[in-house]
Amino acid sequence: AGGTMGGAVSIEDEPPLLEELGIDFSKIYQKTVSVLNPMVKVTEEMMYTRNHEGKLEPDNDLAGPILIALMLGASMMLRGKLQFGSIYGLGVVGCTSLWLVMTLMSKRGIDIYQTASILGYCLLPMVLLAFFSVFFSATGPVMTLLASGVVGWCSWRSSDMFTISMEAHNEKVLIAYPVALFYAGFALLAVF
Repeated sequence: AGGTMGGAVSIEDEPPLLEELGIDFSKIYQKTVSVLNPMVKVTEEMMYTRNHEGKLEPDNDLAGPILIALMLGASMMLRGKLQFGSIYGLGVVGCTSLWLVMTLMSKRGIDIYQTASILGYCLLPMVLLAFFSVFFSATGPVMTLLASGVVGWCSWRSSDMFTISMEAHNEKVLIAYPVALFYAGFALLAVF
């Protein structure tokens, strides 16, 4: 018998904790698969959620990107490199800088949390690069090709997500350039 006490809302009327925190595992799964599988098309449903009135709101999920950043740090630890501070620093400065650039480039603008979410999810291939850097020489041709490919992969997927979020479909290459510089910084961290 869950009644109200002093005007408080009963516990049965409360939404689930994960929903209240904005953590949606199906969206996390969709975004992760869309980054890892180039055949999956990035859709507007991945980038936005509908609120109670039916309006589209930017998906500001940061649970997935934080987990990916921790996985990147853990894969760097396999080589004996403790780089969590560098990952955090580059991530914060890069997300803030790219948010400013993306906001200035678009007519509609973009939320800083959505920028961090997109950049964080698209960091997932960098985790694979950091893992492979355990087995190959950092200055060898294999790692050079692998790092270049991963930077391109991350930039391509994030520019797909940015073009949908900002409704800037004709500016994909223009968006990809600063994003590629951001991911190149992470590639340098992952390889060296």
